[in-house]
Amino acid sequence: MRMTLKKNLLNLKAVIMAGGKGTRLSPLKPILDICGYPMFFWVYKTLLNFTREIYLAITPTSPLIFTCFKKIITEGKGYEYDVVAVIRKLGFPTLIVPSDTPFIPKEAILSLFSCKKSICSLVARNGFVGISLWNKLDLKDYENVYYDGDIINVNTFNDYNAAKNLCKDMEYS
Repeated sequence: MRMTLKKNLLNLKAVIMAGGKGTRLSPLKPILDICGYPMFFWVYKTLLNFTREIYLAITPTSPLIFTCFKKIITEGKGYEYDVVAVIRKLGFPTLIVPSDTPFIPKEAILSLFSCKKSICSLVARNGFVGISLWNKLDLKDYENVYYDGDIINVNTFNDYNAAKNLCKDMEYS
């Protein structure tokens, strides 16, 4: 496991998917404040534990277009379509993480590296959260990797309030 993990991390790229239309909450969702930082930044901080090659996947109208982060501009045709477009641009291995999952446990991401399939999708106790590791572009060769914990996915105002309420219970810098 340790050798495979080192090999995967050596060339790993990570992408924060932040180009959604925001129809369920707000088009500004990636930059909504969570514990003093924009929501996407919490994802970024978690990904720094695995790689320094981190991109934002956004549309040309995204509020993140002027940030100093590396970007991949997508067509905004939908999450799955944009993920495949990003994968085609970056190659493998690539970790895909949505911007609306601010508090991802490191062990949840680590669990993906034990998967040997082309596409490894993380399933938390509360369901799919859009986090996946892509080792090849073979849509028929996939595996769900189960994580025995919840991962907050901010899609509604109630989810947003739940995430903000966690700020009171956690230490962060």
